[in-house]
Amino acid sequence: MKIVTVFEHEELVALQSAVVVEMWRRVMTTGTGRRKFEAAFNKEERIKINGYYKTFYKWHFGKVGGTGIPQRHEMSIKTYKLMQRTCHFFGTYEV
Repeated sequence: MKIVTVFEHEELVALQSAVVVEMWRRVMTTGTGRRKFEAAFNKEERIKINGYYKTFYKWHFGKVGGTGIPQRHEMSIKTYKLMQRTCHFFGTYEV
């Protein structure tokens, strides 16, 4: 049995997921950025982050201006903590 938590809109906004969308290309297309990303997250985490990048992108820039951050979203607490680490990583990345 898998336990998931429903996160409300305010908690999703607090993640600052737009930072990941804005910085993704800059980090992932440079050798230094990719190496730092690979050092900060293991393979399983990187796969999950890649999936959530697509979700974040859809929220902010998807069809016709993005769907917006939802009012509710289900994910495990472990995943939410990973997304917090991810947003912190991309938000503090220095070129």
